[in-house]
Amino acid sequence: MSDDFRNLQGTWNITSLEIEGQTVPAGMLGAARIVIQDGNFISLAMGATYEGTFEVDAAKTPKTFNMNFTTGPEKGNTSPGIYELDGDTWKICLALRGDDRPTMFVTAPGSGHACETLKRAAQ
Repeated sequence: MSDDFRNLQGTWNITSLEIEGQTVPAGMLGAARIVIQDGNFISLAMGATYEGTFEVDAAKTPKTFNMNFTTGPEKGNTSPGIYELDGDTWKICLALRGDDRPTMFVTAPGSGHACETLKRAAQ
């Protein structure tokens, strides 16, 4: 188990979200969060619950992850992404559809990518 995988365990609150070049207003994020426990995740965001398995590869540059959805609206899909972990701040950028893994932490109209900044919840 990599250090990053260990350090990602816990609850992460989504503090900012950009989808295909559009910033989602902070008020719409509400209590959106991702919980990582062992090799699984639960994402609660904007009225939907997503669950599945979570894999990271901290050896790549940029570091990569895959969210494999087993329950919820995305069941059967995989979202490949990239991430940076800096203490209690986790920055991710992921594909919303298909297997087009982002290479940078930016989104653009029609890209099919979303970028999020998350902060570790108080334990």
